[in-house]
Amino acid sequence: MKNSDLISKAYKISDKYNVILKGNIIICGNVNCILFAHYCKSTLFYKDFLNVSSAIFNVYRVANKNLKEIKYLIKHYGYEKIWIKGVFSFYGDLRPLAVEAGFGKWSKNGLIENDEYGTDFLITAIFFK
Repeated sequence: MKNSDLISKAYKISDKYNVILKGNIIICGNVNCILFAHYCKSTLFYKDFLNVSSAIFNVYRVANKNLKEIKYLIKHYGYEKIWIKGVFSFYGDLRPLAVEAGFGKWSKNGLIENDEYGTDFLITAIFFK
């Protein structure tokens, strides 16, 4: 199947960018979504502003490289409509999709909690049809 080969290649690419969780789901029949989680300590900003800011921007840089390379791969497979949701994406909440993809469960504080990583990750996604 075309998509299973594409997904496995996308997962392989994401391994070089230290992705800790990967998942994919199909939305509305023909819209595909590949989700990635990058490790980032979930310390509150006001407790350690400089270190938290630095960590988030490092994840942002690495996550964007991952998404850019996978977007190129998806275009190579013939898909023309591709949307990327990065670390600082303001449009849309990726948490419900991450739960659906098996990243973890909703915690009491509204974050996704994984058995291994807790809430210490940021989610990115790429959609295509």
